[in-house]
Amino acid sequence: MRLYFIFFLSIILLAILPIKSSIIVEEPTPETPSTPRVLNTNYYDDGTIVVRIVRLNYTAPPKFCLEENLSIRTIYPNGTVKGFDLSADTLNIQPFNFCLLSKFNPLRFYPVKKNFLFLTYAEAEDVNNNYTYNDWGMIIDLDGVIKSKIWLGASFVNTITNEWLPAQDSIRLNVHRDNGFLRTAPIPGTNSMILQQFKVNENGEVQLLAKTYMNYTALPVETVATMDGGYAIIYPDFTPSTITSFAPYISIHGFFLQNGNPEPQGPFVLYQTPNPVSKIILLDCDFTKVGFGQTCILVLNIAPAINQNTFIKIDFLSTGTVYNITTFQNPADLTDFGIMQLNYGGYLLYSTAPFPNDMTKLNLYGYILDDNSNHYNWNISYPTITNFAGDFLVLPNNTLAIPRPESGQTWGLITTDLYKIEGARDHGYGNLHIFNTTPIIGDTIDPSGIESLRIQFYSKVSLSPYRNVTILQDGGIIRQITSVSNDNGDFVKLIDDYTIEIKVIDSTFNQPNTKYYVLIDDGFVESKDLQEPIIGLQDNAWNFNTTQQEVTQKSISNYFKTKLNESSIDGKVRLTAEGTTYFKSFKHDKIKVKEFFDNLTQELAKAVPVGPERITTNERHEIDTSVSPEQYILSINIKRAKNSDDSRSVNLVASDLNTLIKYKLITVIGSGVYTNYLDEEYGYEPIPRWLEENLGNILGTIALNFILLILALLRKSFAIYSCGNAIAKFVTTILFTSIDARSVENIFTTSLFFVTFPFIVNLGFAFYVVINELMGHDIQKLIENIKKLNDLIKKDNFTGEDNDRKVYVKNLTRETREELIKIKEEVSDLTEKLKDINKILIEDPVDVKATMKKLATNENIKDSTQVEDFIEQLVDVNRHLGELRKLFELNKIEIIVDEKKSIEDNEKDSKVNEGIDKIFANELRDLIMEELNEVKKLKEQLKNAVGLIKKLLTSENELTTSEKEPTTGENELTTSEKELKLISELKKLESFKKELEKLEKLESIKEELEEESKEENNEENDRRKCSIWEGAKKMFSRLQEKLGGKMEEIEKNRKYQKFSRWLRDYKYSQKIVIIFTILAGVDVTHLELLVNFNVVLSDAAKNSLFLGEITNIFIEDISTIFIQSFYLNQVVSFGYMPIYTIANSIIHLAKNVYHMTNNFVKQSYKSYCLINTT
Repeated sequence: MRLYFIFFLSIILLAILPIKSSIIVEEPTPETPSTPRVLNTNYYDDGTIVVRIVRLNYTAPPKFCLEENLSIRTIYPNGTVKGFDLSADTLNIQPFNFCLLSKFNPLRFYPVKKNFLFLTYAEAEDVNNNYTYNDWGMIIDLDGVIKSKIWLGASFVNTITNEWLPAQDSIRLNVHRDNGFLRTAPIPGTNSMILQQFKVNENGEVQLLAKTYMNYTALPVETVATMDGGYAIIYPDFTPSTITSFAPYISIHGFFLQNGNPEPQGPFVLYQTPNPVSKIILLDCDFTKVGFGQTCILVLNIAPAINQNTFIKIDFLSTGTVYNITTFQNPADLTDFGIMQLNYGGYLLYSTAPFPNDMTKLNLYGYILDDNSNHYNWNISYPTITNFAGDFLVLPNNTLAIPRPESGQTWGLITTDLYKIEGARDHGYGNLHIFNTTPIIGDTIDPSGIESLRIQFYSKVSLSPYRNVTILQDGGIIRQITSVSNDNGDFVKLIDDYTIEIKVIDSTFNQPNTKYYVLIDDGFVESKDLQEPIIGLQDNAWNFNTTQQEVTQKSISNYFKTKLNESSIDGKVRLTAEGTTYFKSFKHDKIKVKEFFDNLTQELAKAVPVGPERITTNERHEIDTSVSPEQYILSINIKRAKNSDDSRSVNLVASDLNTLIKYKLITVIGSGVYTNYLDEEYGYEPIPRWLEENLGNILGTIALNFILLILALLRKSFAIYSCGNAIAKFVTTILFTSIDARSVENIFTTSLFFVTFPFIVNLGFAFYVVINELMGHDIQKLIENIKKLNDLIKKDNFTGEDNDRKVYVKNLTRETREELIKIKEEVSDLTEKLKDINKILIEDPVDVKATMKKLATNENIKDSTQVEDFIEQLVDVNRHLGELRKLFELNKIEIIVDEKKSIEDNEKDSKVNEGIDKIFANELRDLIMEELNEVKKLKEQLKNAVGLIKKLLTSENELTTSEKEPTTGENELTTSEKELKLISELKKLESFKKELEKLEKLESIKEELEEESKEENNEENDRRKCSIWEGAKKMFSRLQEKLGGKMEEIEKNRKYQKFSRWLRDYKYSQKIVIIFTILAGVDVTHLELLVNFNVVLSDAAKNSLFLGEITNIFIEDISTIFIQSFYLNQVVSFGYMPIYTIANSIIHLAKNVYHMTNNFVKQSYKSYCLINTT
């Protein structure tokens, strides 16, 4: 294939060709010299001319065979000439299609749609068998690219002569070119024809819409496109005359087809001659641009006249109604002539005759005829010499283009303007129905001041649905498409019977110093009286310009506005439900997702229009939870212009994009393959800059932290600050889960889990700490002290008997603890029963027996054996207490001896060490003495209890003997020895319980003394070994004392107490514990706030809280950071909550890590200082 794109133009063809002008094109010289010749011409509605160039290969009369190439040249209205050459092999077309018969050309083309040609040709299964020939169609664009092929049907073969006759079919384009075309083809051997309706889509694919068959009675058969978008088939019918058998009457019939409907309507009789007709010379039909509907010109020879032709003009509507018939005469001055209806009224009559002695030329004769038989000659030579084919054409603007004789390697066209009979009605629009418009042709408009367009017609009109008014920017960029429909009827309205108004949206004329065009579809309006569609505007006749951009004055405000407009804008759009479903089908395929976003941004850039690099995306999407069913929100960003040619600011582009999407039904957005998925209710929403949108939240967070910090300093507890932020974080996490998390698929469930699970775990830690603190009895502290004494014994290296005694005491202490816990649980029940017995003995001695039996069957004491066990346990406890006393005395003596030895060995040490040793020895001695005193008192109280029980027994016996019951009753009331012993032991236990409560108070005081002693010891050692660190601590301590001076005055009379004691001393303590236990579900460190209520948490509780903080690092902090970071990486835009939560989690994580590290460092530091001290 040899493709030629560059041609030398001697004269440029303009949009409206001037009178008596010519265009000459020179072709490249081929390898085998031959002259290029114009075989066929045709045109598009915008005036673009398409020419087929051929070169003679050989002659085989009656055939003329051409070179087997398809050479197409396109002459655009601006004078540009392009073309292509395709070989028969490339086209896959058999050679016989390139041979011309005397009257038929097998290979023809039709400009069926802008930029597309429909090529018809034949294919033969056996070239020697005419009945194997089939007609085919092919779509080729103007660049020579083959788009599609389609089988049309069997070729026409004369059934009498068996001769193949090509090109018997005809193609009629629809009034609305996008609706396709009608093909009619006769069926050999019948008076029937096949009617096929085809449509060509945007990809160049041909689709068969409908097929039907129709019978006709006579020739010629003419097809015409009707103004309603359908077709009409017109044919004559002869009726024999009663006057003469040689001149029958004729009538004109018509079938009507709706677009895409195979069922014809009719036939209707359009005309019937009043007189006999000797001959039908010609029948030509077309839709009219002067009147309404369609017009057929019937040329007859009325008998008996033979030198006079009768012209009958039949005007009829798309419904088949004839509304006008005009008859006029014209001399038969042209033989074998043709007729062509002109857009500006009248008819072009023409005929050709051979040029003397030159087969490559013809003489062309013709003139213009109006309805009154008036003649108008063209203003070029008469006759005009044309080439061998003489295939001239008349453009929509009434320009006649005639192929000129070829010479060498040049070919050309002669052009001239034909006389316009109805030219006075034309105001430059090329439409004789339009009287005026606003703005007028060639006007300059201010885009900010124009809100509508107006069109005024000559006749009364009404609006028709589903036809458009299209506003285009120079270059064919669609800016607005408006029609009358239920969706956008507000944009088109009638001002009066002659004038319509079209509303213009803000984004339509958005380019300064730019030319715009307005196109009107055929049938956009219709005649109000006849209800017949009116022709529209299909070229660029109605055009105007926008004003140049004003130069703004230099000022500070304008400078900052300019700088702001130079920055980029991040925004978002929303898909429709249909678009969301489509996007879901491939959202996990990264390649298809990227392809979707690329195509979407390109279509948006063309719609604005701006450069494709200015509309970008990060390919993020999220779910819009405010609508149902769910719809996706996509990220679309606008970048600033990088070149001076694109001067549109980002704010203007964003505004235009929003308008285009919201009015997508009337903009190119609605016709885009991908932009059509955008939701017009959402539009384009710029995403505010995060700092500007969340400034208030940031200031609020700063204020909250400031208040918490003040409270923390006043209460001398940093836990207040930490817990306050933890509550705020918990609230934002809940809000994030309930609001934001639904925007990302599969994150809501995970987020919900990591909100509830940490809360449950923290609550578990809190319950564990509180229950352990409440259940931890002071006897446990006593055992711990015993263990500490054991440690001291180990340090003093006791051996032999003392070591054995130490092990014995340790085991004995463990057993004592277990037994006392069991006894304590039963003391209360037994005491209550004892009170009931005493009361019954005093009030009603008769029921003593029953009461004693009831007591004997108590569920806590099954039998007397168990009572004896309790007695033995009490004796064992008394014995253990004696052993403890001996051990304490031994420890006291040994400690005093060690103390003296230590003083003697360290006499040379510093006075500071001596003071520390003395303090330690004195404190330890005092603690041991206090413990021994309490044990001694406890033992004495137990002895006293025995005496009291004895007295009770005496009174009970006296009460028994004083009753007047029979002897048998007295015997039954006599208390057995074991039962009396039980009463005695129960009284002992009651006294023992009271003594233990006193011991609790003593233990509490003892623990405080131990802690104070330990703190004084640590402070003294730290002062001696680490004076710098101690100095810093003292400075901070003094600062805290000054800030919390007022709080200390309030609390000066209160002392810290153990958790269990604190709960009993204060009635509101239980409520506080419940509140702080629940708050601990948010963060376990909330329990540390109990310190502000004078609560002392045990070391075990502190360790549990520390373990809870470590656990929170993994189940709360890290999980929160991960989930919300994933959310930020997915969504198009985000608010304040996820950023705040992530920042808070990072701080909390850092604090916990620091806490862990600090504890480790402190332990290491204390060990280091202790080693240095010793």
